[in-house]
Amino acid sequence: MKRIFLENPIDEEIVISGKDAHHLAYSLRAKKGDRIVAVDKNGNNALIELVDFGKDSIKAKCVGEINTDENFEESELPETNGEKVFSRHITLADCLPKQNKFDDIVEKATELGADKIVPLISDHTIARPGVNREASKMDRWARVAKSAAEQCARNTLPEIGKIVELKDWLNEIAPKIARFGKDAGRVRNKKFDGADTLLLFCNEREEDSLTLHNVLQEYKNRKCNKNIIILIGPEGSFSDREVRDILACGGVSVSLGNTILKTDTAAISALSIIRYELSR
Repeated sequence: MKRIFLENPIDEEIVISGKDAHHLAYSLRAKKGDRIVAVDKNGNNALIELVDFGKDSIKAKCVGEINTDENFEESELPETNGEKVFSRHITLADCLPKQNKFDDIVEKATELGADKIVPLISDHTIARPGVNREASKMDRWARVAKSAAEQCARNTLPEIGKIVELKDWLNEIAPKIARFGKDAGRVRNKKFDGADTLLLFCNEREEDSLTLHNVLQEYKNRKCNKNIIILIGPEGSFSDREVRDILACGGVSVSLGNTILKTDTAAISALSIIRYELSR
């Protein structure tokens, strides 16, 4: 079933305008009488019926109960595959790759259930958009995330963070990160206690035995319910100084296997592993 995200709260009567109306009419070939799922910024979802097509807008009416927690009656709204499969808040923090590869990262991270996506600049980051270009990139990433969310039937849009320097971001999140004492960065024989967030960073220099899979298995065995941040480095990986800073912040160094992945591949791989492990 077609799905659209609305800027305004869902009401009994809805007017869809601008790019959303154009997308429905021309890309999705919607027509009068079609029923689609509408989702607003608060995560409310409703079954709506398209009743009138104007030049630049589409009028619709709500025909299903507005509910934030439950779907409509099964006869009206089929089950979707876009619901979260785990209750933790998942953040992908990824150092900007070259060219427009971050567009693909945003798209796939949205499909894989990331709640927040943070673009970072690190010592080895090549792509460094200036202030004038940052606004246009943020706008494009928001459009990419919205399109991906509609396609995969999510009920929420991921938050896209502002482009920030890695060191500043680490200072910002440090109070939320769980600590592991003298063996920071290691989880063997340690309790997942302390703050509410687990910071996992993919480190190509980590031994293959300490994989993301192994860490998540330990996490589940101890019945943790912390939020998770997965941190991905740039082309050329993190600098030695950055690795020390991440470990000092409470980051857990993990391996994605014995091959070196591109930053966009690493992001998709890590989120796929997290989604699989925490949904079982």
